[in-house]
This record gives sequence, C-alpha cells and structure tokens, in this order.
Amino acid sequence: MEKGAPRTELSMDMSQILSILNATGGQLDFRSVIQAVSHEIADLLPHDHLDVALVSTDGVMVTAWETGLHTEWDASTTARTRVDISPIRDLFSGKVKFIITDDAQVDPRFHFQGAFSHAIFAANLHARLHAPLKVEGRVLGALSFSTQQIGTYRLSDVGHALIVADILSPYFFALQQGELARERELRQVEAEARAEGLRTGALQLTEELENARQALGMDLHDQTLADLSRIARVMKRIVERPSLKGSEIEPVQEDIEHCIRELRVIIDNARPSVLQFFGFGQAVEALLERSVGKSSTPMTYVLIDESDGRLDELPPNTMVAIYRIVQEAINNAIRHANASSIKVMLRDREASIDIVVEDDGLGLSPVSRRRTGGGLANMHTRASLIGAELRVAQTASGAGTRLQLTVPGSLTVPHDSHAEPAS
Repeated sequence: MEKGAPRTELSMDMSQILSILNATGGQLDFRSVIQAVSHEIADLLPHDHLDVALVSTDGVMVTAWETGLHTEWDASTTARTRVDISPIRDLFSGKVKFIITDDAQVDPRFHFQGAFSHAIFAANLHARLHAPLKVEGRVLGALSFSTQQIGTYRLSDVGHALIVADILSPYFFALQQGELARERELRQVEAEARAEGLRTGALQLTEELENARQALGMDLHDQTLADLSRIARVMKRIVERPSLKGSEIEPVQEDIEHCIRELRVIIDNARPSVLQFFGFGQAVEALLERSVGKSSTPMTYVLIDESDGRLDELPPNTMVAIYRIVQEAINNAIRHANASSIKVMLRDREASIDIVVEDDGLGLSPVSRRRTGGGLANMHTRASLIGAELRVAQTASGAGTRLQLTVPGSLTVPHDSHAEPAS
C-alpha cells in the first residue's frame, strides 16, 4: 500500500469471493494460504502485515503465521504464545465481535499489563483490523490486518474482513485438524518405538540375567563345589588318620575360610545385601573399594555423597536397579576404559536425585563403544524400567566418560514401607 494515498471505497462481490476460494485451493499449510489470500484482497483490505492466529484446542496457547512484515508473533520466531497475554485476547474469548483501531500504538486495548505487544512497535504498526475465525459458533482464531499508517480502516471494512474470515475458517479448521492428526500419529509412532525399544531392551536384559545366573552356577560349581570337595577329601583323611598333626590340619581351616570368602563374593554379586543393611552410599563405597582393589593396574576412587539419604527412600527394586547401573559403569571404567581414577557423586536435587559416575579413561571412542555396547544398552533399559533418565557423554575435559542417572524424586517412599530388596 502506498503511504499517504487516498483509499477508494470498494465492495466485495462474488467474483472476489471465488478468487479467494480459488487461491486457497491446494494450499497445504497456513502460511501458504495467507500468502495467497493476501494477494487477492490487497485492494479490498490493504495491509502491510497479515496474519492468522489459531487457538490451541485447550484454549491456552495461540500460534500465528504471517505474511508481509515479519514480526515476533510468527510461529517461526516465537512458536506459541499464551492466549491471556495476546493483544487480541478479548477476540479469542468472544468478549468482542471484532477489533478495529486507528492506531494500535496508543490504543490501551493492546497494551494491558503483561501484553505481548512488542511487535506493534517493532514493526511500526498503527491501523489494525481483527476478525474472528469461527467454526460452529466457536472462535477458532483470528484474521488480522495491519498497516504502518494511522486510520487506514473504516467500519465498512469490518464487514469485508468478516466475510474473508468466514471463507477461510473452514479451511483453517481442516488444516488445524490435519496437523493435530499428524501430531497424534507421530506421538503414537514414538510411543510404539519407545515401547518396542524397551521391549527389546528388556529381552536383552533378560538374556543378560540368564547369562548371569549361568555364570553364578559355574562359579558355584567351579569354585565353591571344588573347594568343598577338596575339604571333604581332607576331612575323610582326618577321620581315617586320627594321628594327623595340627600343622597338617591348618590348610583345611584356610580352605574353609577361602570358601566362605568366595561364597560371600558370589552372594554379594547376586544380591547386594549391603544395600539393605548399610544404605546406598556405603554399598557404592564398598563396591568401589572391592572393584578398584581387584584392578590389575593402580587406581584411585572418590565418592561424594550429597544425597542426604534420599536414595535409601527409594523402593528396593529401584535402588537395586540403580546400584546395578553404577556397578556396570564402574566395571566398564575398570575393564574397558583403562581408567586410573573413578569419581562417583550422589546428589539430592529436591525434584530429582542425580547419580554421576566419571572416569579418566579412553572415553567414548568407537572401540570402547563396541566393547561396552551391551552394558550401555542394559543400563539404558534398567533406567527406562524405573522411570529414570540416563545420559552418557564425554567428560568436560574430553578425556574419559561421564554417566549421569537422574531419578525423579517422586519415586521415593517412606522408609517403613520398604519391602525385602529383590535381587
């Protein structure tokens, strides 16, 4: 529109209505529709800025698409805005049938406390005309015309704007429903993908558990049963030869003590009873001490416990799952990452509990990923099963791996409601 040029009074006829309908035909998105309409109605309703704003189905948010001048109202800039701070909220709520102003920059209807009206000044908008988009009597959104001149629109323009809005309302409604259907379908696909991923992960975890049970059986057979068999043979000799000296009997006592130690290790690996008796922090410290002590290379560890006992308020199965994730992370650092130090941090974040395991090893190299892929997958599965979030990345220095498990604080339960921990 040429600034300062006088306007000629025009009226809408059937040919213009057909032109608008033809222009919108085949347009598959909101911005394409208003761009096509903008050209068709430029003489009838001059504008420097044209936008369509649609209210979400819950009536809380509004999303706008524009053509002409670019503003921060556009979906590509702000995505969505709350209805209650929109400058034309009264139109969305149905309090007014339309809005027309000679100068929006000084009109108090656009500048209430907290109004999202910065774009009016940024784009130097003055005259504005807003018509509701309605479907079955419900306000779907608004069609808005604006110019950088003062006093562009007359009351006679309101009727034209309402007609254009009525023509476009069913089209915008159909596009909105299509978008909602696509979003629902996408959410469904994502949910199914997550469920399938969790199912696959659970199957892998079940397989790992079965492997662990087989390993437990082999440990009992190869170590404990062999030790007990040897002790039984010695005891038989003692019975047959009562004259054996004390020095000859001492190895039996050592074998029994060794067998007890091995049994304790096997039992602790199968079910970390230290969790039940001493709490999560001490269980992790014992795990670190035992794991680092078995390392073939010198290692150090640090445990920072700022959890204030929150982890001990978790359901037993949840606490065991977290312990297993920490155990896997420590094992990966020792066996695969060639780390020389491990740091474990337990932190209470009120809304959540964070468990962080850091090492200074090889980091997330392709080789280390291949070696620990199964372990990482199992950790992610365990985290998903208890509703926790697991993130694995390089440390800030780039040397080593940082694993962070975030457990929702809502999972905690009172101490006296704890059942016997599951293995």
